[in-house]
Order: sequence, then structure tokens, then C-alpha cells
Amino acid sequence: MDIDIRRGLGEAYMLAHQHWQPLLAYVALGVVVPFLLLSSEPIFNLRAILAIIADPFTYRVSGSITGPLYLIGIVSVIVCGAMLAAWNAILAEMREGYISEIMYGMVAGAAYLVVNAIFYFGAGMILSIPILLLGGFEDMERFGLPFLIARQILSALVSAWLSARFCLVGPLTAARGKLEPVSAFVESWRRTRTAWRRLFGLYLAIYVLTALLTAALLAPHIFIVLSTPQGGLADMAMSGGWLIFWAAYFLMVILIPAGLYRASERGAPAEVFA
Repeated sequence: MDIDIRRGLGEAYMLAHQHWQPLLAYVALGVVVPFLLLSSEPIFNLRAILAIIADPFTYRVSGSITGPLYLIGIVSVIVCGAMLAAWNAILAEMREGYISEIMYGMVAGAAYLVVNAIFYFGAGMILSIPILLLGGFEDMERFGLPFLIARQILSALVSAWLSARFCLVGPLTAARGKLEPVSAFVESWRRTRTAWRRLFGLYLAIYVLTALLTAALLAPHIFIVLSTPQGGLADMAMSGGWLIFWAAYFLMVILIPAGLYRASERGAPAEVFA
């Protein structure tokens, strides 16, 4: 079995054209709602973050850390739930409606979040072993900027490889309405076995492009924060820019794996979870 990248991207475009209405609905659920929730917490304001970085010993944000952590947990479940609901809406053989998709997405999304957190935390611990054996991160940081650059490059390469091998987990889970993603990890590993190099290049390019676009938005936002009062028109414009950026990123995260899943279906067994 192989996955043709061009065919997968073509399938992603077709899915976007055919299912634009549920995709917009789940962008609202998975991007707009979390954005509004996070905006309500002062610690997630860019001005507060820059103030803490500039003066970490004297600047303080009032309130307990429990609230922000609790909010991050809620937002993470909402985002994962919206992703699973969106995949279910555009890949299932027969749609059951928004209510059923959202209910499925929230249950399956919580499991998807937990399994992914355990998996990537374990992968991070394994990858940290060589550095810990060499003396730990604190000793490595004495090399300064070269170590930081090397660590970022290595992180991007490993993340792109993991994304290449497990990009089908979400679509495999949601297309058949499964509640647990564990078996989908095995199936995604099998389906990407011959195409992982091309998928690695695709996801590495996505990471580089995302980083460049993030920097392109972050630079003017920092300038606005440092040179204008809070709550002005420029602040509102930047908030809108970030909202559009995250909406586009959310759609990409949904559509590219969905398209690759459709491309992998050629020659695949009729029931991969049998």
C-alpha cells in the first residue's frame, strides 16, 4: 500500500469543497470558542507575557495558576473534540447530524487527547535520554545559541517524522466512529510504511511554513504591544489576524490528514479495525 501525496492533497481540496459548511461550523467550535475562552484569562494576553519576560522578578499576574491550567484543559478537550467531529462529518459514509457529531467528538476527542499526550510525552522522555546521560539540559545550555538552534532543528525533524507516521490516526478513528485511537496508531504506522519519506518532507515543509507565518504575525504584534496603548484598533486588528491564522491552521490540520486517509484507502482492507 502506498500514499500518493498529490492525490491526497487533491482529496483534501475536494473534501473542503464538498463539506465547507460543517468545516466552518467546526472551525467556530474548535477555534473561535477556545480563542474567546483564552482571551478571558489575563495570563494569555501577549502584553502580560512580554511584561513577565521583560521583568520576571517584579511583574506578577493576579490570581491562581489553577484557573489557567483548568482553562487549558477545557480548551484542549474542545479543540480535540471539534477535530474528531470534523473528521467524522467529512469522512463517515453517512452523516448523523451536528448534535451526534459533537457528542461523538467530545467523547472520542478526550480519548484522542489522552492517548496522544501519553504517546508524545513518552516519545519526548525517550529522546531526552541521550541529553540526560551527557549531563542534562542545564549542562548543555552552556553551549548557548548553537545548542538551542540544534535542539529546535532536532525537535522539528522528530515532530515531522512522528506526524508522517501517525498522520492518519484521527481520520482512521473518526471515519468509522471509533471511540479509542490506540488501534488507529498501529494502522497509521502500517499505511505510511512505504510513503513515510514523502510524508516527512510534506510535514517538515508545513512546520517551516507555519513557523515563518507565526513569526510574520508575531513581529508586528510585539511592535504594536510595545508602541501603542492596550485596547486600540491595532490590537483588535492583530487579534483578528491571529484568529484567521488559527482558523486556517485548524482547517489544514483537518483536511490534509483526511485527504491522505482517502488516498490510502485505495487498496486498503475493507475494515481496518476487524
